Amino acid sequence: MPRPSLASSHLLVRLRAWFGLRQPELALYLGLSTIQVQGIETGRRRLTLPVTEALLPLLAHLPAPDADAAAPTAALPPDQPAPTPADLDFRRRVCQQRAARLRTQAARLSQQAHQAHRWALVLPALLAAPPDPDPERATWRTGWLRRQARPLSAAAVTRWHLLQAQAQALETEAAALTALLATALVEPFQAS
Repeated sequence: MPRPSLASSHLLVRLRAWFGLRQPELALYLGLSTIQVQGIETGRRRLTLPVTEALLPLLAHLPAPDADAAAPTAALPPDQPAPTPADLDFRRRVCQQRAARLRTQAARLSQQAHQAHRWALVLPALLAAPPDPDPERATWRTGWLRRQARPLSAAAVTRWHLLQAQAQALETEAAALTALLATALVEPFQAS
């Protein structure tokens, strides 16, 4: 039995990708087993006339191979309903609240870092001051001053950056939702 051309074996793969079908779904549509569909896709089996006829309605809507890559997937088709403004607004408010919480957490870490930096600047002068006559208190005081001047840990600095990035992402989402809400609320009135 001759092997089918490479183009025909990839035809089912392209068709499944375009219509979002898994092999078992395509097999069910065609009245074949999943193994038969796998065999056709890998080139071990040929496309028969009945299978080709069953595929014709789908193939009529399959773009050329070079058009597959250029097909827009980010936008919705025009026949979709308008988004629900209440749901969009709810998500926008959730994003704003979460971003505000994250900014507050980041601000606390930033404040700790700045306070430690201020202590680090004054630490040499404090350590050069005459020592406390009580040696135990002097040891405690020196340790306490050094702890006050200790910078944030690498984990805390990483957390600050992550908080900033997450807050920025949520604020960007909220801004996009605000813009979408403006168009979603205007478009119904323009259509009337």
